[in-house]
Amino acid sequence: MAKANINDRSSIERIYDRHTFEQDAASNARSKATVVHGVKILSAPDAAGQVEISRASHHVAEGNPEGDTIFVPAFSLHDSTAADGNTYAGSVAPVGNSPGEAADEYRSFIDDVLEAARKGHFKSDIGRGEERLKGFHGG
Repeated sequence: MAKANINDRSSIERIYDRHTFEQDAASNARSKATVVHGVKILSAPDAAGQVEISRASHHVAEGNPEGDTIFVPAFSLHDSTAADGNTYAGSVAPVGNSPGEAADEYRSFIDDVLEAARKGHFKSDIGRGEERLKGFHGG
């Protein structure tokens, strides 16, 4: 887990670089992938804009109804089947992007991470006197 700032794009890029994005996006493009890779945002931004993020993997059927974390998967928009309009099939070996396209996709992914960190809904911290701590808790 590392600290990044939502007001400093390069802080996220240092933690999750373009090469890592390209590797994860290629892995996620496989049609039978049951685990996707990307970035997990572990905390809401504090007053200074600091968030905790980490590189993570996520099972495709995994949900997070409690809102503890936000997972942003790495996907390439230029997979070979995307051009065909086939949403449900992915190539085993994604088509290589030109350097400009890859940079644009990475930039878009970082924008998605920043947006998710800014607008995500996280559970509030539990503090002294919190209603969730009152009452019998077993034992």
